[in-house]
Amino acid sequence: MRKSMALGFAICSTLLLILLFIAGRMLYIKLYHQSYADITDKTTQTSITLTENQTVVQTVTDPAQLESITNLLKSYTYTQYPHFFKPGKEELTGNLLTVTFENGSSIGVNADGYVFVNGDLRDIEGSRGQEFYHKLYVLFYPNAS
Repeated sequence: MRKSMALGFAICSTLLLILLFIAGRMLYIKLYHQSYADITDKTTQTSITLTENQTVVQTVTDPAQLESITNLLKSYTYTQYPHFFKPGKEELTGNLLTVTFENGSSIGVNADGYVFVNGDLRDIEGSRGQEFYHKLYVLFYPNAS
């Protein structure tokens, strides 16, 4: 009888720990987010670097182009990746567009809609990564539209 009670307590405590972990992770995902100002340490940039798949496309210093890119990046809130299991490297091979700021921080998105902040997989509020990719692509290549 004592062995079965001990086993029951062990199973219940293990399940309780798992549930607490899941609840803590869900709260962290729900409450932790970063804004554009949190990532760049300032709201105005004098130059940014645009890269596509580790190849520099251009360094932007034109105030109008800087404003259009920063306005797009400011319009999103960057959150933790909401799933417990992250995609494998083979799933993250899509075309990656990255905006690198003066302080070395970066925001990137690949063609599949996966968002990266400083190289770490993130999400954007509303999980609209592919929409974000298409809007950023148009700003990278304004003559392509």
